[in-house]
Amino acid sequence: MEATTRTQSVYLNIPTTDWILLQQLINRFGWQSKTREELLDEFIQTRPLNPDLTEEDIMNEVRAARYAR
Repeated sequence: MEATTRTQSVYLNIPTTDWILLQQLINRFGWQSKTREELLDEFIQTRPLNPDLTEEDIMNEVRAARYAR
């Protein structure tokens, strides 16, 4: 039987002077950590370069649904 591990994502506000200590603890337990900036960079890198709809297309759809008679 293979054991599965569930994970819990958390966001912590800690003093920058304590970050090194927390990183050491994270590494010892084999956990993963990412800063807010790293998460944002990862999100930006995975966004499509050519979205299916433009902002104008979206606004036209909203107007059509809102003002349809």
